[in-house]
Amino acid sequence: MAGIMISTVTLNPALDKTIYVDVLIPYDTNRITKVETDVGGKGINASRIFKELGDDTVAMGFVGGPTGRFIEHTLTVQGIDTNFVHVESDTRTNIAIQDASGAPPTMLNEAGAEATPDALDELFAKLRRIARASSMVLFGGSLPPGVPADIYAKLIDIVHEVGVKAILDADGEPMVHGMKAVPFMVKPNREEAQRLTGINIKSTDDCIQALDILGQSGIQLVVISMGSKGAVARWANGDVWLAIPPQVKPVSTIGSGDSMVAGIAHILSQDGSLEDAMKWGSAAGAATAMTNGTEIGRRSQVLELLDKVHVERLR
Repeated sequence: MAGIMISTVTLNPALDKTIYVDVLIPYDTNRITKVETDVGGKGINASRIFKELGDDTVAMGFVGGPTGRFIEHTLTVQGIDTNFVHVESDTRTNIAIQDASGAPPTMLNEAGAEATPDALDELFAKLRRIARASSMVLFGGSLPPGVPADIYAKLIDIVHEVGVKAILDADGEPMVHGMKAVPFMVKPNREEAQRLTGINIKSTDDCIQALDILGQSGIQLVVISMGSKGAVARWANGDVWLAIPPQVKPVSTIGSGDSMVAGIAHILSQDGSLEDAMKWGSAAGAATAMTNGTEIGRRSQVLELLDKVHVERLR
């Protein structure tokens, strides 16, 4: 492939179905006003942004059954190369119920398709091959049944063996194990960072304290995202940057964090500055928040928002 390639690994992809209602009333009949269906998962969302921003990308992970075939077909139609491992179980469907209040949706997420030890071995082999042609590999999301909690650490080690940078965006035990392999970048959100550090993050100072703790392991770039309040990033030399996104009317925040990671990686893969990377990440996240359901922001929207992002060096 020509140009820069940023590959992604989504171990537990999903068919994302967003159901719209005026008001969600529990224990009663709700009238659906609209339904949107799209493919999802942290790595897949990132691949869609990479493609939108002009990067080559390959989406990897596990897919199975008719839902898995639909995900592969959809990505192919969108011009994204795929190299998934096929498993016997059907890929999961996640349902988001979005009311008209503007509040975050109610999420109903399936566990996912089970991955066997043979499927894991096949993924390891595919990753070794594709990582060699990549500038970065992004790992993200939850784990399906049958996958050990330390899987991200093993995958990151494979990427490091071929001298490629790894990005990790996960939560809980898989994130803790993955961080032990010292990826190039991690991006927890505020709640995830609180769980990882034990710090109650209420202010920018709290955020910086959490960043310093997370950066102690040698991870070069730690970014904590805080939604509309922005994101704070810490570089390995101790520099800290704050990016505040433009004020946009959020339609759906699904995929915004994934878009932010992709925007940052898009610039850093070209040896751009952290300041520019945070600007692009913030603009990409805001652009996706402006779209319906699980749709992602478009390049034209990202470019339009770039100059409206406020970035400042805090330390």
